[in-house]
Amino acid sequence: MSLRGKIITLASDGGGPSLDTMLAKFDKELENFQSLVLPAPESKPRTPFDSTDVPMEKMSMSNMSTRQLMKVLPIMLPLVANMRASSKLYDGRFQPEQSEAAPEFISELEKRVLAAGAKDIKYVKVPRNAIFQHKGIPHEFAIVFTVEMDQENMSTAPSYEAFREVAKGYKNLAVIGNRLARFMRNNGYAAYPGTALGGITDYTHLGEVAGLGAIGYHGMLITPGEFTHPRINKIYTNITNLPIETEHAHLWVRDFCAMCKKCIRECPVDAIFQQPRPRGDGGMQCIDHAACRDYFNQNFGCAICLAGCPFSVAGYEKVKSRFKGNPKAPQFRIPVATNLEADQPNPIEAPEKPIRG
Repeated sequence: MSLRGKIITLASDGGGPSLDTMLAKFDKELENFQSLVLPAPESKPRTPFDSTDVPMEKMSMSNMSTRQLMKVLPIMLPLVANMRASSKLYDGRFQPEQSEAAPEFISELEKRVLAAGAKDIKYVKVPRNAIFQHKGIPHEFAIVFTVEMDQENMSTAPSYEAFREVAKGYKNLAVIGNRLARFMRNNGYAAYPGTALGGITDYTHLGEVAGLGAIGYHGMLITPGEFTHPRINKIYTNITNLPIETEHAHLWVRDFCAMCKKCIRECPVDAIFQQPRPRGDGGMQCIDHAACRDYFNQNFGCAICLAGCPFSVAGYEKVKSRFKGNPKAPQFRIPVATNLEADQPNPIEAPEKPIRG
């Protein structure tokens, strides 16, 4: 095997260039649980990452210079190592000591995740239709958090610089997820971080339901901030009294998207639909995944739709201040009623306990 091939294999946890193979290895850890929260009958499968019809020599990873590979390795290796570490926490051995959290613990948790580099944090009761087909999650509640990416690097997409920035975002998500999970477990709560890249639930679906933002026509979550397309991770937990929000202030975003459609016009392979298509699982399909995936894998992860999006260029608040509404916009709304049940405990009413680091 060539040096380049060895580097790619090392960076992908021994799975060669196949991300799907690596994720399948991680998913096998779910077999350690006697019971899981299962997907709804209508849940969709996880979208494959691999381009089976594109030869390896045409993939971006194969066409990086040695210098580019050496610059991205310090990001890719910790990313894969932390993804592997996340999956190992699904060994089925941890036994939680409590299931309700005091306000002080939630406050400390939020302080720690933001200090570690997260942009925002919210909470959600995972809708079963957001769990991918043939997967399962250890607990029905989740902490959802995001990290921001550098706008200057992302504005160059499709490019090596944008690819490296996205990889850095995923690495940061994985590191924060593991750090937060250890803190939660030290305090007696179940905590199972996502693998940051891939996963067993639909991250954007959870992000919208949790109130972090709204899914744009390009299929990515749009959130407040300057560069408004963060990366998302989550931690499944047994904490039943998380401060879950039921009001979502960001759904006007899709009304703007229906008027704008810049991402649709600029997509080089016409992979973005003229308007989202409701899926049988209650979510939305915004893009032709096969068309997007092949171009994505050959062009450093593409991201043209993100680089040119007005929310990236002008920022969320400026777009919102100038947008006067679009009453003719198709009303695509991910149902949030399934997110909460009437008998859910009131948030943050647990007795105080010492917080362990």
